[in-house]
Amino acid sequence: MTHDQPAAPRVLTAAGRFSGPRSRAWDVTDRAAKLAAAGADIIQLGIGDPDFDTPAAISEAAVAALQAGRTHYSPFAGEPALREAIARRTSEQHGVEVSPDQVVVFPGAQCALFAIMLCLAEAGDHIILLEPAYTTYDAVAQSGGGRGVRVPLAADNGFQPDVRRVEAAITEKTRAILMNTPGNPSGTVFDAAALQGLVDLCRRHGIWLVSDEVYWSLVYEGRHVSPLALSGGAEVSFVVNSLSKSHAMTGWRLGWTIAPRDLAHHLGDLAQGLLFGVTQFVQDAAVVALTQDLTEVEAMREIFRQRRDALCAGLAAIPGLEIHQPSGGMFLLVDIGDLGCDGEVFANALLDEAGVAVVPGFAFGDSLRHCVRIGFLRDVEVLEEAVRRIAAFVASRATAKG
Repeated sequence: MTHDQPAAPRVLTAAGRFSGPRSRAWDVTDRAAKLAAAGADIIQLGIGDPDFDTPAAISEAAVAALQAGRTHYSPFAGEPALREAIARRTSEQHGVEVSPDQVVVFPGAQCALFAIMLCLAEAGDHIILLEPAYTTYDAVAQSGGGRGVRVPLAADNGFQPDVRRVEAAITEKTRAILMNTPGNPSGTVFDAAALQGLVDLCRRHGIWLVSDEVYWSLVYEGRHVSPLALSGGAEVSFVVNSLSKSHAMTGWRLGWTIAPRDLAHHLGDLAQGLLFGVTQFVQDAAVVALTQDLTEVEAMREIFRQRRDALCAGLAAIPGLEIHQPSGGMFLLVDIGDLGCDGEVFANALLDEAGVAVVPGFAFGDSLRHCVRIGFLRDVEVLEEAVRRIAAFVASRATAKG
């Protein structure tokens, strides 16, 4: 006697929105991690997790909070002390008044971006992405049923926004522009005039400007400007920030949004359904991070500057590579188009033959397929060894081609 096979429970097709073809970009770094775990000599310059430890005072604050029993539910929008610290630091940094009730705390800036997009875009809506754009931006744009519309930025203009090109992409379906300064992967620090142009554009068309500012502390030339500090910017802006890069807290998963009050209220409601609060002792440690002076933050920035300069100088001397020197962040884009291959082929071969892990450029947009992203995430001596390996790899390809 046979029995009919029971029907499998249904999974919504919407689940596929949370990933996409760009997620394959991490295949190289995943392979690198497995090779390193098996004992291979791998230099990991792909994942943006540098080799700094979290400053001791912050870690000690977390331990003290644990010992004090700070292991219970948190208010959904975040601990009052942390929201106050974020508002105070942001107000001081940008010369504007930010209230704690504009702040909602999330477990990382990535979660904060996802939450914002769930509030802004539904089926059929468009989110403009300025390319090069971080790998996950397509997924967050699609989270509520919308889709990302990419506007490529010109390399010969330093990847600065062209407001006219952005405006040409706006339709009645457009709900927001998602931007990142300093940029990942480009390292571009958007200038104030371009940012003001984007703010004015959003006000004119009745759309939002979502500003991802997690690399704010890593600016080497120019200065970091937030839309919050510009004329009319606070009216149309969501700001996303975290402590991951500024305080070497990538694994702590602590980020936040700053938004107009009524929208912050909606984000708080979403945080209730999605998270039911963020870990108390992590928030207590974050208060310490935000109330310290910036001495350690500035020291890390100077180390990153030295690493950037060493890596750029070394790579610029390799024939066939074109360097886009970054003004901020912890990555640089390298154009390898003259070598006759795309970034994905280059990155996989570089790992297999030279033991250096980088990220292929298609992760950040179709216009970057001939590029790779390389992080200046290790000591100068390690970066110099990586340059030697890359130089030998490029030379071997040239010889084989010849």
